[in-house]
Order: sequence, then C-alpha cells, then structure tokens
Amino acid sequence: MSAYNQDGYRSALLGERQGGRRGVPSDNAEQYARGGIYSRVIDIPADLAMSRGINVAGDDDNVIGSELERLDFISNMSDALRWARLDGGSAILLMTDTGTLADPLPESFGQITELRVIEMTQLSVAPGGYYDDPSSPNYSEPEMYQVTPINRGGGALVWSFYVHESRLLPVYGDPIPARLRFSERVPWAGRSSATGPYRAIERYERSLMLTLEVLKRKQQAVHRMEGLSKMIQNGQEKLVRQRVDLVDEVRSLMNGVAVDAQDDYQVYDQTVSGIRDLIAEYQVAVSAESGIPVTSLFGRSAAGMNSTGDNDLEGLYDLCEGIQRTSANPASNRIIKAITGQRGINAPNDWQIEWPPLWTPTEDQQADTRQKNAQADKSEAEARASDVELGVVSESEMRSYLISQGKYGLEAPAEDGD
Repeated sequence: MSAYNQDGYRSALLGERQGGRRGVPSDNAEQYARGGIYSRVIDIPADLAMSRGINVAGDDDNVIGSELERLDFISNMSDALRWARLDGGSAILLMTDTGTLADPLPESFGQITELRVIEMTQLSVAPGGYYDDPSSPNYSEPEMYQVTPINRGGGALVWSFYVHESRLLPVYGDPIPARLRFSERVPWAGRSSATGPYRAIERYERSLMLTLEVLKRKQQAVHRMEGLSKMIQNGQEKLVRQRVDLVDEVRSLMNGVAVDAQDDYQVYDQTVSGIRDLIAEYQVAVSAESGIPVTSLFGRSAAGMNSTGDNDLEGLYDLCEGIQRTSANPASNRIIKAITGQRGINAPNDWQIEWPPLWTPTEDQQADTRQKNAQADKSEAEARASDVELGVVSESEMRSYLISQGKYGLEAPAEDGD
C-alpha cells in the first residue's frame, strides 16, 4: 500500500500559497509611533494633566503668566510628560542668552530664550560629572550632564554637549525602588508607563486578529469528494484544486453548487457567541494596566446599571492630578524661579503654583448640588428648632452658635482689638 502523501494533500487544498508573520515592534517608541491605542495610553494623561494650564497665585500683573506663554510652557511640558511616561523620565533644558550650557545658571541673567524637551535616551551623567566637595549639600549628586542630540540625518553621531544641572530640569516618570536606579543613566530615571499597557494592547490586538479568523470560518464548507485520496496519490493535486475552486466560484456567483452524485458539499455555521464579551475583557485589561477608563480609550459607553461614567472620569482625573504633583510641579517651580531671575522682569516674590481643577460640573450638576445643600440646610435647621423646643439649648445660645458659624447670612462678631 502506498504511503499517504501529506504534502500532496496540502498542495491540493492550499495550492502554492505561502504566508509569513509580520514582525511586531518591541521598542516602546516604535510601538508608540504606530499610533492608535499605543499612543493614546501615553498621550491622554499627559495632555489632560496640562489641559487647564496652571495658575500662579500672586502674579496679579500676569508677569510670570506672559513669560510662560512666550516660552510655550504648556506645549513643552505636555511633551515632557509624554516622553516621561514613555521612557520613565525626561528633562527640560533652559536655553538662555547668558553664559554657556555648561556654566551654572546665575541668580540674575538676561533672558530665557527657549525651553527644549530632552528625551531620556539622550541623557547621561558626564564622565566625572559629580559634585566632589564633601562639604557641599549636593555632594555625590550629578553636576554635569551629557546630552547627545537626536540624529536626523541617518549618519553616525560623534558629538554631544555638556549641560550644568542648574539648566536641566528633571521630569519624573513612574517611580522605581532606589536600589534599581543605580544602574540607570540619570538618577531620576523611573519606570515606563508603557510597558504593562503595551503588553495588554498586544494581547487585545491578537484577540481581534483571532476574531477575524473565527469570522472567516463562521461558515465552514466541507466538500466530500469521491476518490480524493487516490487522486492525490496519483499526483493529481492540481485537478483537485481546480474542482474545489470551481465549486467555490459557482457558489459565489449562484449561491448554490453542483457536484457529482457521489460527492457531497455542506456548509456548517459556527457560533460566535461570547466573542464580544472576551474582547471586552481584553479592553478592561488594557484599562487596568494604563489606569485610563475603557470609555476614554475605546470610546465605549459606560456600562452597568445607572452608570454615567462619572466614576471612570474621576479615576482618570486622579491619575492626572498625581502626574501634576509628582512630575510636572517640580520642573514648573524651577522654570518659574528661573523666570523671576531674568533681568528686567518685575516678578512677584511670593508666588505659588495652583493647578485648576480638571473636573467642571455641568449646570445640571451644579443645580443638583445646590438642591442637595438646601435640603441638608433645611434638615439641620429643623433639628436645631427641635433642640430649642425641647429646651436642650436656649434661643440666645442657638443664636450665638449660628452667628459663630456664619449661618444664614450672619457673620461672626469681630474679636476685641480687631
């Protein structure tokens, strides 16, 4: 008996088609450059954190505010936060018209000419560039950094430049334990916010690809062909392929087939129930890894009974407020301090950064809040009236208490000597 020809069977049914698997970028920057969800998990928190800008308390004449606008502070800080999330850190370089980049930034100088965002891959501590005076409060900390510009021409870069630490403002990424930072290029290097979400996104994309394959096979045609094994053993794979193609072509044109009386042709319909729920779970996994709600990442409506999506947004705003405090605020303070050191700038001495709230209630929500407050005040007033009626407190005592609390338009009396 002749052996079964597996290669012949494959050739008869598949023909000469060959396929290959596309490579998946492994570098976070390459995946980010693909756009879509890869970029959204990085961009959404960075852009939202800076979407309302900053307020500088004490800057009544808008001296600092106008300088921040001149330096395009919001756009530069958004980019710095973006690359800090992608790479675990970034920096903002202060370009001035006074001294060189390697010189310490003086307390008083001409003007800040530009803010430039530096990616983490461009940064390293310069050889021997540490404070070496044991009496210095900065002892053993980096004093000089080496910056290697990004090569735009495709050739090998053989040059870099040094920057004094007073001109380079760190923008922090996600934290990592101190014991793991010793091997990093710069001391403020942290953990990338992309690594976990990107793995989850890859799984989500694979689930979509598999879903397409399931849909392709939802209707599986089975063609029982008499003498198939014998035709393959006799080297008639091409003839088998032609018969299969002919049946498929006729079915596409006529929505029907004609086969030999000894042959059989059936189409089996496969169920696809549950696939939608599985895809939704992969989306939830991406959301859990990134901290960004599914409603924002995938444009889905909020799910669940009486769900409005407010809780999802609250979690996203908490994430962005954390980015403001830990990543944007330190660099922003140093930028404003440098602005006040410019000659000819009459900036206030007492200033403080205030981050505007990211959440703005709608008119309906404001009206609902006022109604609830009014109901609470009414209930409280009824309870106090009951206390007076029961003799727990006197009217004069209640009046004194209300005045001290500033209730119902009453103001607390001024202290003696005020």
